[in-house]
Amino acid sequence: MAASADGARPTRAQRGRPSTGVRESVVVAAQEILVEAGVARLTTKEVAKRAGVAESSIFYHFGDRMGLLQAVIQRHLRPVKDVLGEVEERPGLRSGLVALIEALEGFFLDAIPVMAAVQSDAELRAKYVERSRELDIGPHRAVDAVVAHLSMPHADQRVPASVDLRAAALLLVGAAHQRALQRHLSPPDVVAALPTTESIVDTVMPILS
Repeated sequence: MAASADGARPTRAQRGRPSTGVRESVVVAAQEILVEAGVARLTTKEVAKRAGVAESSIFYHFGDRMGLLQAVIQRHLRPVKDVLGEVEERPGLRSGLVALIEALEGFFLDAIPVMAAVQSDAELRAKYVERSRELDIGPHRAVDAVVAHLSMPHADQRVPASVDLRAAALLLVGAAHQRALQRHLSPPDVVAALPTTESIVDTVMPILS
């Protein structure tokens, strides 16, 4: 192996198991490509080039494009999972709902481009539906999370047994999704006039009393 002009020997390319940072780099690169160019550009070659990794490491970590897309979605779910752990310690029903709906809106804001990509490709859509059934994942999980919070005993309030928890959760999750969708697609003046998360939760609170 020849030395460089300064006398240092060039670094040999690493082989074997990819480094621990590869997975995160690939997921970030996939998200960027989806947002910038859509699913048509989401090839393993393009993602590897953007992430600065070997294409083989994508197959090693994710298996295929669907596995990569699922990893992107899971990455955006981390803040929601963190909030779920925190709200279990929150004494107030309202404060927990505000935190949870804000986290869900953030998730939807990041996940909408990914889901749009899945829906625009028939093959990916079929694989997503199949794997979602196998792993019991999908939009219903967001509703489940809110139902779980509504079902907890809180220091300040307990939701009466007569309340349809799933219907109330669907209203709240739907509001979080709609806020995220409008932030993507609506004019700035419309986005600026959106009700706050606190206002949305306060509107639903009488139903929970």
